[in-house]
Amino acid sequence: MEPGGLEDLKALRDEVAKLTFEIIRLSGMRLTLAKKIGEIKAQNNMPIEDPAIEKELKVKVIDFSRRHGIDEGFSLKILDLLLEESKRVQREALELKKHRE
Repeated sequence: MEPGGLEDLKALRDEVAKLTFEIIRLSGMRLTLAKKIGEIKAQNNMPIEDPAIEKELKVKVIDFSRRHGIDEGFSLKILDLLLEESKRVQREALELKKHRE
């Protein structure tokens, strides 16, 4: 390895770790919002899934990925995970409502 290569590697890994923690922090914020959405849906007897909203978001994610040179497949995998987790916390909100009744 070139002189300084190991230091560069460590610096890059540190930056990757920072970004990873930021992604997780933002994901937590997203789940907090999803929980609030689930509570509103539960109060209004709305279904957890909204295919039209999901489709619209997927289109926007694909467009964003293309504009920023990010692999669309990768972006859609992340979106799928985010959507599944959002539905999970929304289902939990619905179950809480049922138990309170």
